[in-house]
Amino acid sequence: MLSVILGPEKRGTMAYTNTVTQEERTPSDESGVFFSPSSIVAIFNAATVTKEEKKIIQVRGVFRKVGTANYGGYYYDKLKDEASDNSITLLTSALMHNQLEDNKTIEFNGFISRKVEKDGKISIYINLIELLAQRVNKFSEEETKKIELLNKKVERGFKDLDAHIKNAIFHNKRISVKVIMGRSGIIDADIKRAMEEAVTLYDIEFYRISLASPTEITRTIQALDTQGADLLCIARGGGENLEIFENLAICEAIIETQTIIASAIGHAQDVSLFEKLADKKFITPTQFGNYLKEIYNNTLEEFEQSKAKLVHDISTQLTANYGKQVQNLTDQLKSNSELYEKTLAETRRSFEAQQQLLQNKLKGFEELSARTSLEKNNLHAMEIGTLKQQLQSLQEQQLQKDRLIQQAQRIAAEKQKGISIGWLVVAVIVGLAIGLMLAHR
Repeated sequence: MLSVILGPEKRGTMAYTNTVTQEERTPSDESGVFFSPSSIVAIFNAATVTKEEKKIIQVRGVFRKVGTANYGGYYYDKLKDEASDNSITLLTSALMHNQLEDNKTIEFNGFISRKVEKDGKISIYINLIELLAQRVNKFSEEETKKIELLNKKVERGFKDLDAHIKNAIFHNKRISVKVIMGRSGIIDADIKRAMEEAVTLYDIEFYRISLASPTEITRTIQALDTQGADLLCIARGGGENLEIFENLAICEAIIETQTIIASAIGHAQDVSLFEKLADKKFITPTQFGNYLKEIYNNTLEEFEQSKAKLVHDISTQLTANYGKQVQNLTDQLKSNSELYEKTLAETRRSFEAQQQLLQNKLKGFEELSARTSLEKNNLHAMEIGTLKQQLQSLQEQQLQKDRLIQQAQRIAAEKQKGISIGWLVVAVIVGLAIGLMLAHR
C-alpha cells in the first residue's frame, strides 16, 4: 500500500510506509496545507524518471491485438514475452495498429511511459514509434503455452516420490497406488510381475479408460486426485498416438493435482510434455513395477541399517555417559576422602560417648535398686520385730486370761465349799484390773 507522510518536520516529502504515527494523523500541518489525491498523482507523474524513459529503446515481443477501440488516436494492445506469459501494455497508433498482425513477433523502436491512475496505481506502457520487423512468431501459441506450463511446474516444484514412499514405510503405512491404463492394455500384468512379492505391500488399483480421449483422461485424473492416493500413474505400452500426451488440457490437469503424478508411457525416444511435467518419469510400465519393488526393499534395508546404527550410537553414548559419571563419582570420593575419614571418626567418638553415658546410667540404676532393696529389707525386719512383739504380748494376755479364768473357777469351787461371795467378787475385779493394765503396756 502506498502512503504519503506529510509531517510538520518535512512538509511535502513522500515515503513508503505501512504505519502512521499519532503525530502523522494530525488533520493538517502547521501551515494548514492539504494534499488532494489528484495532487499526489501529479507529484508522482512529475517525479524523476529512469534513464530508459529518457531515450528511444529497441523492443521485441509477440504482438497481441487486443485493442478494440481508439482512445485519442491510440489502441491499447499487448506485447508478450516470446517464452513466457509476461506481458505489458503496448500503445500503437491507429495506422500501426492496422498494419500489425496478431500473434507475430515484432521488433520496433519505442519508449517507456508511465502513468499514475486515479486510484493510485502506476501503469507502465511501451509506445511504438517505428516498426522494424514483423515475422512469424518463433514459438507458436501452443508452444508458448507449453513453456508457460513448464515454468508454472518449476515454480510450484516437483513432488518427491522417493521421500514420500520412504516416509510412509517408516510410519508403517500402506501405500496407495492408482494406475490409469488403456481399456485393452495388459500393462497391469507387466507391473505386477515386475513388483514380484512386493505387490502385496501396496494397495494398487488399475483404472481402464480410453487413452485416446483427452476429456476422459482429464476427468479421470481429477476424480482420482480427490481419493487421497499416494501416487497416481498414467501408464501404457509403446505404440502410436503418443501425441495425446502433448495435450494441454491433460498437462494442465496434472499440474493442479495434489497427488504425486508419475508417467510410464513406454516411449524412450521422445519425451512428451506430460512426462516433463510429471513428478516421476519411467520409460516403461515394467520399469515402474521394478521401481515400486526396489524402493520398498531399499527403504527397509536402509531402515534396518539406520536402526542398527542408532542402537550402536545410543549404546556408545550411554557407555560414554556411564563411564563419565563413574569417573565423576570416583573423583568426588577421592576429593572428599579426608572429610569422610573425619566424619567417620567424629561419629565413632560420639557413639562411644553415648555408650559410656548409657553404661553410667545403668550402673546408677543398679546401685539405686540395690539400696532400695536393702532399705526394704530393713523395713521388713522392723515390721517383723514389731509383729513378733505384738504376738508375744497377745500370747501373754491370753495366758493371763487363762489364769484369771482358772482363779475364777477355783473361787467358784470354794464358794461351793462355803467361801464368802464377797471374796469372789473382789478376786474377779482385781483380775480384770490387772488384765487391763497389761493390755495398755
